[in-house]
Amino acid sequence: MNRNPQASASARPPGPKRRIFVVEDHPLMRRSIVEAILREPDLMVCGQADDVPEVLAIISQQPDVVLTDIQFKTSSGLDLIKALRTRLPALPIVAATMFDVRRNERLARAAGASGFVSKEDGPDRLIAMIRNVLDKMRSNENP
Repeated sequence: MNRNPQASASARPPGPKRRIFVVEDHPLMRRSIVEAILREPDLMVCGQADDVPEVLAIISQQPDVVLTDIQFKTSSGLDLIKALRTRLPALPIVAATMFDVRRNERLARAAGASGFVSKEDGPDRLIAMIRNVLDKMRSNENP
């Protein structure tokens, strides 16, 4: 969350907003994440889901990055990361959790996550990680 929208706007080049697909099964946490993204002038939410089957059914919206929880009530974010890597190998994926952070970061990266953040780090760190992954993707596109 940027406290100063002017500073955030001037720090990011003008252009199309980057599209974030949010996968989170807890409604309050999902709303908080979506609101944090929507406060940013260069980011937008292009879709939301609360479980793996739902994501796989609607992911055709081709987001610029997927932000996914690691643990869902009925499935695993690690399975989602692997499935997305198979379907859309170039799609950046940021994984997030608040449980057993070190272990889940290793597992998420092994599954193919492009970035990882602990939910306990808060919205500023989450937004920074999304931008970091997007910037890496952009620099790989323009060598």
